[in-house]
Parts: sequence; structure tokens; C-alpha cells
Amino acid sequence: MSKDRKPSPEILREAILQLDEPVLFKGILYNEDVDNNWRLFELPNLTKLLTDNYCMEKLPFRVGVNAPTSEPQWDISCPVEKINMLQFIEKIQDDKSNKWYYFDYKYMHEWFETKPEILSAVDWKYFGFDKGGKDSTLWIGSKGAHTNCHQDSYGCNLIAQLHGSKQWLIFPPDSGGILKETRVPYEESTIYSKINFFCPSEEDEEHIIKSEVDELLPKLIILNPGDVLLVPRGWWHYVESLDTTVSVNVWLALDVDYEARIKEALVKLIISRLGKSLPAANESLCTFQTCTKLVEECIKQYHELYEETDGQSDNSKKRLKKTPWSSQDLATEYPKYVEKLDNLSKDALRDLLRSKRERFAKSKDESEIENITPCKSTSSNRTLECIVNTLCHSDIINKLTNALLTQK
Repeated sequence: MSKDRKPSPEILREAILQLDEPVLFKGILYNEDVDNNWRLFELPNLTKLLTDNYCMEKLPFRVGVNAPTSEPQWDISCPVEKINMLQFIEKIQDDKSNKWYYFDYKYMHEWFETKPEILSAVDWKYFGFDKGGKDSTLWIGSKGAHTNCHQDSYGCNLIAQLHGSKQWLIFPPDSGGILKETRVPYEESTIYSKINFFCPSEEDEEHIIKSEVDELLPKLIILNPGDVLLVPRGWWHYVESLDTTVSVNVWLALDVDYEARIKEALVKLIISRLGKSLPAANESLCTFQTCTKLVEECIKQYHELYEETDGQSDNSKKRLKKTPWSSQDLATEYPKYVEKLDNLSKDALRDLLRSKRERFAKSKDESEIENITPCKSTSSNRTLECIVNTLCHSDIINKLTNALLTQK
């Protein structure tokens, strides 16, 4: 059997929805026998397309600092600057600037309705999904732009790297204790880590290294143009731009999301009742009555799904593989196109954390850093934050969800 054999879209779809470990897909996006327009997102092409007579609609870029901060540079604490692509290019070419810029997690259909070329350039059919630009989000960032370490509650994600390189540090779903999980600041379907991976403190480094890192099994991957990464449900990830980057991702729903939605509805209920004064994304908040109805609706949907599938055979669904795919199976079957990610050793993880802490010049004027740092304390009421995090801890929410689903 040829090692150059390419997986079919049907096989990729099945595997993506089954895999419980991250994998890297190579040579599929820019394959010579694939007819698509993904290269439109290489920065020169994208800038030209978005520029009309050297003028274009300004886009909101989140602004942070390439400097040490006492805590993660939370999304809701970073200022937003509206600039066009030409202004973005000018800013990142300024060697004296210690700021990073990030047009991140933006649904493309909301920003590029008048640019159908951009929406049509995204096509996930080669991975088995009938999805395009209208279903995807766009990320444009400068060196240092990063997404704080977090866990997504729903679905899995496919990420296409289209320009520049991004570093992904990934941890298994059960790493919340080591990563100091928190629901403050609160954002629906997002569980953050308190650890500042952009510039970790010595205390953060020791906390992680002294934990059972050998059992933690972190993974480190550098995504380059043409690479596509699968992040399965629940995997924690910290992402950082190593230079100017453009990437596109699509979120894929899973059957198990029904139970996850109950858990998120319970968290929202707690936040709506207790955490109104805590930092939160505005769109994440709702009234107590609305949250209660949301919990009820999620439980109803879960039971309806369970009743529909309970006791039924799988003969009605055509399966391409009798047993679920593993990352090793897929990489062995299609070595040219699929790469299984290796685990990061304790020593390698320590070196990575230390290099991130020590990379910023210690000679910088601390007052200057303080003036440009967009981050403020996440809460003036640490007791309330502790109460919310305790009640919303995954262990507590899991037990509460199980009790709700098993009650008569």
C-alpha cells in the first residue's frame, strides 16, 4: 500500500469527529490537485484585496504589549484600535513599538459581506465538511499577538495556517487543576487558565513543573502556511504569533455538545446570580430567568437526543471504520498527510516557560511598561471571585449536571 495515499474527505470527516488527540494535516490545503483559493489569505494578497484606492473600512484590532505583565492580557481588558490593513502593516514595521495587534476571532460573514471573494476562498470540503467563509473566523496578528490559555466547552476546531507561523502549546482536557482553571473573566463556553503563558512568572513555572507533568502530556507545535491543526473537544491551548500571521478556523459541532451545553448553562446561571460585578464579556450576560429557562431547554434537548439514539443500532449510518480512529492509526495509514504530535518532556517544557519569561529586556523602564499595559486586576473582590470559581469548577459542574440528568 502506497505511503503517499491521500485520505478521502469522507475518511477525514469521520476521523476528525472521532479523534481525541490533536493531529497535524500537511499537504492537503495547498495540494497541487486541489482547486481552491486559500492562498488569497497570504498577507500581500489579502491586503491588496481589502484595499480599495488605498482606503478601506477600519477593523478593530486588540492591542497588547510585548512586555511582562502580572497576569494574562485578558481580551476584555485590552484596548481596541480601529485601523485598516495598510495602517496595520505600517505599525508592525515600526521597530520601536513594543505593542502587538490582533484582529482575532472575527466571524468573516460579519466583516466581509461586501467582499465575496474572501468568503468564497474558504472551503473545508477537502476535510469532509460543507462549510466555507460564512462558517469560519479570521485571525490577523502581529508578532506577540496571542490567545490566552483556555479550554473550549463545545465541539472541535480545525485551524488553517495561511501566512506566517504560530506556536501552539496544547494540554489534555483534564489539565484544569494544573493550569489553574478560572471562570473570571467570564466568557460563555470558555474556561481560562490563570497562568500567563506569554510571560510566566517563576511561581507559574514551578507550579507546572512540580505537577505531574509526565502525566500532563503537553504538546508543542509550530503551524506554518498550508498546515491544518485539529484541536479536539476540551483540549487546552495557548497560541502565539511568531511573526505576522493570518489564519482561519472553523468550529465543528459534536453530539456530546448537548451535555456540555447543560454545563455551560449552569455556569451562566451562577454567574448571572452571583458574578454580576466580575469581569465578563457583555454578550455573555443574561437575566436569571433567561438562564433558568436555558438550563431547562438544554436538559430537554439532551433527553430528546438520548431517547432518539438509545437502543437503536448503528446500521442506518454508513461507517468507514469499525473502530474509532486514533491519531496513531491515521498517521500510520496516511504518513504523508497526517502527523501525530509528540509529547513535550518536562525539561523541554521548563525551557519553553523560562525562555518566555526571560525574552523581554529587563532594562525596560517599568513606568513605561505600566503606562502601556492594558491589563488591570480581574476583580477587586477576590472573595467573590473565589466563590464563583469554586461553584463553577468543572468537578462541581460535572456532579451537578449528572444529578440533574439522572433525577426522576
